[in-house]
Order: sequence, then structure tokens, then C-alpha cells
Amino acid sequence: MSTTNPTVPGHRSAQVPNARWWRVGGLLLISYLVAYIDRTNMSIAAPAMSKELGLDASAMGVLLSAFFWGYVVSLALAGLVVTRLGAKRSMVIALIVFGLASAATGLTHDFTQLIIVRVILGLGEGLVFPAITIFLVKWFPSWERGRASGLSLLAIPISAIIMAPMGGWLIGAWDYRGMFIVQGVPPVVIAFLVLFLIKDDPAKDQRLSDAERNFILENRASGEKEQGGAWRDVYLNPRIWLISITYLLWLTGLYGFNQWLPTILTEASKQGIQAVGWLTTIPFVFAAVGMYFASRQSDKHDGRRTPFIAIPIAVSGLALLGQHFVPGNLAVDIVFLSVACVGLHSAFGPWWPWALEGVPRNQTGFASSFILSVGNFGGIIGPILVGLLTGGGAVSQGFYALGYVLLGSAVLAALVAMRRRKRLAAAEARARDAAVAAAI
Repeated sequence: MSTTNPTVPGHRSAQVPNARWWRVGGLLLISYLVAYIDRTNMSIAAPAMSKELGLDASAMGVLLSAFFWGYVVSLALAGLVVTRLGAKRSMVIALIVFGLASAATGLTHDFTQLIIVRVILGLGEGLVFPAITIFLVKWFPSWERGRASGLSLLAIPISAIIMAPMGGWLIGAWDYRGMFIVQGVPPVVIAFLVLFLIKDDPAKDQRLSDAERNFILENRASGEKEQGGAWRDVYLNPRIWLISITYLLWLTGLYGFNQWLPTILTEASKQGIQAVGWLTTIPFVFAAVGMYFASRQSDKHDGRRTPFIAIPIAVSGLALLGQHFVPGNLAVDIVFLSVACVGLHSAFGPWWPWALEGVPRNQTGFASSFILSVGNFGGIIGPILVGLLTGGGAVSQGFYALGYVLLGSAVLAALVAMRRRKRLAAAEARARDAAVAAAI
């Protein structure tokens, strides 16, 4: 992969080894992939679990959201934990905890036990992405972070592509309990790979070539700063709050969509669990392609990433409204759902470079954990919102409401960008006035 970047002032074109991509970026992708499979595999099991346990849509919505009760609490503390323990140790602990909790889901026998295990699963996973953001800041220059973040976040659609048919097959061959047990094993194995293959900082990695190490260390701080007052400056920053609310609305739509999609397709297709598993992969195949291209294009417009966030989210909202209000058959529904899925996931690549723009490097863990903790309340709200609006009827009766939530997120993202442009323009004007006054 070429590291040439003509858009960065003073950056010398160079060809350096790419171990940071295949060893660090690749392992972060795999780590987040197994995390996301264990986070969302209950969605494919939901029809079977509802039938066996006698759960209506409202109760199932609560169960689908239970993971996020622990996840939000863990994210609230993740900035402190990851900063103290380091990204690598935090990742290893997280993988072991949520892997064991996922396997334990298959050993439960009632609604209360399921809630408890899913909360523990969320507590473990809360450390994963704050650790990833620190790895991204330390291992990649700013102009590579859109692609690096997009690489890790490709785990979201890829997990559905893998999990839906595999989960359907495992449930068909055994039952949903066997699926949970099997899918809880890989995270524990990957924890040991992270332990032995990744260092917290490239400066400490003796297997890294001198050329690549020097390239990373010289360029990762381009345009960045470091300052004190980490947690206070983050938690009292109005821009961080607005970004967090934007993320909350977006993830309300995302998790409502992802968790209820197999059920929506079950209703629309009238097919069994294995057929629905394959149908579920269709929107996520398109989403993976969309994420790849959006991440690459956003890096070409480093500093102007807002359109790559606001526009896809808005399109996804319109597609969910279209799926509800435009008459059609299963094929038409899949088209609308695929468009929505692409929009929902394409914004992930540019999101973190955009959200953390201007945040000092030593505040990254605090900022990312705060944004994640606020935003992931959407994982609680989205599934429950759809379940409540559905009541005792078809899930499609409440699914479209997510479209309005997503349109609100897109509008707020645009407003955040406008405020930032005005603030930067005002700062530039003050600097010009100061220069003129000094010259006089």
C-alpha cells in the first residue's frame, strides 16, 4: 500500500513497509469482527428464542438491548481503564471476558439468566473500540486513519455476512444454544494473538523495520497537539457533546436495523431460519463495499469528511421510510433495506477521524469512550423502540420510525460541521488582525 500523500504539507513521498496494515490493522479487524459477531448473533437467534421462551416483540426488544446496558457502563469507564492499562492489555482482557460470556449465553435457560449474561458480554466489549482508537492514533498518520478505521469497522458488515448464514446453519444443525457456544471460542484464541503480535506503540516494536517505525513516528503527530486537562477538557466540550448526540441518533437507527433485520426478512419472506440467514447477508455485502469506497474517498478529502457522514446517514433514513411507504414485494424490500444498510455503515470509515479531529492525542481515549458511551445508548433505544412501536403486530409496523431518527442524525452532523467552520474562520480572522496589529 502506498504511503504517498501529496495533500499533507511537507510530507515527502516514500515507499515504506506496511506491517502496520497487515499485523496491526488486520488483527484489529479480526478482533472487532469476533466482537461484533458475539454482539449481534442474538438477532439471528431471535425468532427461535422467541418461540422457545415465549417472548413477545417487546420482551425480545429488551433482550436484544441488554448487551448495551453493560456496554454503556463499560464505555463510560473505558477512557480511564484504557489510558491506565494501555490499549493492548485492555484488548486482551476484553476478548477473554466477552468470549466467555458469549459462550455462557448458550448455557442459559430463562429470560433472567440471558439478561445477566448479555450485560456481562457488554461490560467486556466496552474496552474494545476505545483501545482500537488509541492503536489507530499511535500506529497511523492522520491521512491513513480513515482507511485504518474503515478497515477495523469493516467488521460490522462482514460479521453479518459470516454470522447470518453460519448462525442459521448452527441453529438448524443443533440449536441456538450451540451457536452461542461455538461463537464464543474465537475471541479467547484471538486474545493470545493480540498479546504476542501487537505492541502498544511502534517505538516499542522490535519486529518493525526502522523505515516504517521512523515513518510512523515522524508523521503520526502531523497537525496534532498534546495538552493537559484530559478528561475535563473532553467532558465539558460542547462540540464533543453534539458529536455524541449525533452518534446516539445514528446508532439508534443502526442497532434497531441490525437487530431486527432478520425478523423483518422472516416476516417478508415467510422462509425458515437458514433461508433468512442467507437473505440477511445481501444488504451487508453491499454495505461492506460501500464502507471500503467511503473510507478511501474520505481520506482523499482529509479535513472535509462531513459529506461522507451526513449524506449516507440521510440516505439510509430515506430508504427506511421508502421501504415502509412504497408498496412492493420481497425484492423491493431487499433493495430498500440494502440501500439503508449501505448508508448506515458507509459513514463508519470517516466517522472517527472526523469526530476526533482537533482532539489532543493524550485525550483520544477519553474522547472516544465518552462519544461511544453516549452514542451506544442507541443500542438500548433502537431495539426497544421498534419492539414498543410493533406491539403485538408485525415488526414492520415500527421499523420505519428509525428513518426519522437517522434524518435527525444527518442534520445534526451538518450543523456540527457548520459550527466548526465558523469557529475556524473566526480564529483565522483573529490571527490576521493580530498579524496586522503587530506589523503596525
